[in-house]
Parts: sequence; structure tokens; C-alpha cells
Amino acid sequence: MADTGSKRRKRRKTAAVYIRRRITAILIFIAIVTGIVLSLTVFFNIENIEVKGKLEIYTKQEVSNASGLRKGDNIFRFSAYNTKNRIIHDLPYISDVVIKRILPSTVTISVKEADNALVMVCQGSYLILTQDLKIINSLSSYSGKSLMIYGVEPLSMKSGEMLTSENEASVKNLRDMVGYLAELDLLSDATAINSSDRLDLALLMKGRILVKFGTSGDLERKFLMLAEMIHNQLSDEDMGILDLSVSGKATFAPRDDTALAAAVSDSMYGIKITPPEPAPEETAEEEPAGE
Repeated sequence: MADTGSKRRKRRKTAAVYIRRRITAILIFIAIVTGIVLSLTVFFNIENIEVKGKLEIYTKQEVSNASGLRKGDNIFRFSAYNTKNRIIHDLPYISDVVIKRILPSTVTISVKEADNALVMVCQGSYLILTQDLKIINSLSSYSGKSLMIYGVEPLSMKSGEMLTSENEASVKNLRDMVGYLAELDLLSDATAINSSDRLDLALLMKGRILVKFGTSGDLERKFLMLAEMIHNQLSDEDMGILDLSVSGKATFAPRDDTALAAAVSDSMYGIKITPPEPAPEETAEEEPAGE
């Protein structure tokens, strides 16, 4: 009988330990779930959205708006990857975005603007365009690296609208020229475009090669020849006028900076040419004096 009572007490003790462990595990689980729920609802809500980086085309508020983040949102309940892509999609001239969470309540958005904006000087303002000629913004000043556009008089300067003009041919020529530059990886080398005269389209490359296309006829072939000349024929020291007006033929005429500046100013007022850097002079080694 004593052994039987002892076994019963042992079983009751084991059962009590098991129950306590189960209850403890359940309480820990509830505490963890409660903590997660509170962190995603009550705690760690966004109070500060800080936009960092040098901005000229966009404002910090525009970047913040494009992110989709709002004060009061939970700091853990948004995707940094999706937020970055949203900003780049909505603001075409943002080239890089880094998003960081700083607990308990701050999100920083570090951005960098692209260097290849299309900029049109119009009525004392700088009109910023995308590559497909959508108007992004109108600025009172702009100092970034850009492709300057001449020869198009816009009918509207309203952000979000496509560029239009009474001279429809100038817009079409501009769109075609920018498209070929992008397709042939020449956009970063282009300094200025004038598409106003359909018989005398002009382009300044690298600040020192004035390209004369003549008419818009056979323009794709002319741009292919331009790419060949820029990439394989002309050196970093060449400066002058590249005549592509005759289809299938390229003629380069060297010019000094004064003559080139005069030619450029005819169609691209205000543009400064960029003479090539002078080659460093080689210093002759002195021969040791004989004894």
C-alpha cells in the first residue's frame, strides 16, 4: 500500500510540473505575440522622415511624398526595397536611394539626382524634361550637369505634361535625336541640341565637337556614323566641326576654341565650349655629364 501511495504522489507531482511548464510556455508565447503585435501597432511608429542629399530638380517634400511613407505608419511595416523603387519610378531623375530605419521612430531617405537631365532654358526658367520629353519641373536656377535644349518654344510649362510646341517638327526632331543618343550610349557625352531648323539640326558633343546633321533625313544612319566617330575616330584632343549633312559621309574640320565658340553661338547661345586638356609636356632626361 505504501508503494502504491508513493507512486500516486510521484505521478501527481510529475503532472503538476508538466502543467506548470505548459502554462509557462503558453504565457511566454502570449508575451511574445503581444510584443510583436504592440511593436507593429502601438510602438515604433514613424515620427520623423528625413530626406538627405543635394537636390536641385526635386524638393525634399517631393521625395518624401513619392516614398509613400507617412507619419504614424509603423516603422517595420513597409518594404525599403519597394519604397526605393517607388521613388525612382515616380521621380525619373533620382538615380540612387538608400533608406534606413533609426529606432524608435525615424526613417532617413538618402537620394542622389542623376547627372544627365534634359534642360531647356525658357522664359527665364529652366524646364527639366525626361528622355521622353515629359516636363518634370520648372526651376529658377539649375547648376547640375545637363543636356541643354535649344530651338523649341513650349506651349505649356506645366509639370507632368508632355512637351508640345507650335513647331511640331522641332519636338519630333528633338525626340528622335535624344532617342538615338540614348540608344547609342552617347547621351552622357552630349552637351547641347538645337532642333529648331529641320534643315540644319545641330548637336554639341563633349563641349568641343559641333555636329552638323543638315536635314532630318536618314537621321538614324547619321547617328550611327556619329557613334563611330566619337568612339573610334576622334581623339580626346580633337576640337572642331563634324559635318554629317551628306548621308554616308563624315567630314571633320578642326577649329580652335575662338572659331568653334563663334560657330556654336550661332545656334546655342550661352553654351561654353570645353577645349581639350593640354597634354602634359614631356621633360627630357638630362644626360649625365662626362667626367
